[in-house]
Amino acid sequence: MHIPGREPSHRLASGFTLVEVIVVLSVVLLLTGIAVPMLSGYMEDGRRAKAESEIKVIAASMMSLNKDVGSYPTRNGSGSTNQLYSLFTGPTMPTTNPFAANHQWSTWAMNATRGDLLDNHLNLNKPQGQSTGAYATTGSARWRGPYFAGSTPLDPWGRPYVVNVISSFSTNATNYKRMWVLSAGPNGRIDTPAAATATTELSGDDIGLMIGQRP
Repeated sequence: MHIPGREPSHRLASGFTLVEVIVVLSVVLLLTGIAVPMLSGYMEDGRRAKAESEIKVIAASMMSLNKDVGSYPTRNGSGSTNQLYSLFTGPTMPTTNPFAANHQWSTWAMNATRGDLLDNHLNLNKPQGQSTGAYATTGSARWRGPYFAGSTPLDPWGRPYVVNVISSFSTNATNYKRMWVLSAGPNGRIDTPAAATATTELSGDDIGLMIGQRP
């Protein structure tokens, strides 16, 4: 007998049966399980594309500096060229290793003698933060910056791009032949060997552009 004003106990207040609700939830969970990996993949592809684009702009800015002053940004705070080995992008130097593992390039970049921020060369003309080391601003070979619109960016994963500028001047017989602007990629680890011989290629999931090679 049906009592007026009451719905059968096997139906929910919304009018859906418990079985129907379970089926709908199952379908939603199934679709979510398919969609989330796809969306994650698309997002990762977008980050890689952004890194590749930013690397090209950074490389172009460095080449413009080289064209004007006659060298890549290897100048130290005392004004001596061919002293810096590695550079980081970004507005400030990290206080700890920003990568998932130690690497020679990051160790050099954070070293007070061998490293620096790329901003100091492209935008501020203060190598290692020192006005005394500035590139000349008069004459034919002079600094005509800033060469980058605003501070050079961190990569899409929040870590600095790295430039192994040692490869622009090293006279080592076999090592430091190829110079890159490089992102450590999604895994946060620089996989490309620091030796950078004439045949070394980008390794792992590193993203980069070679902007110079010495014979």
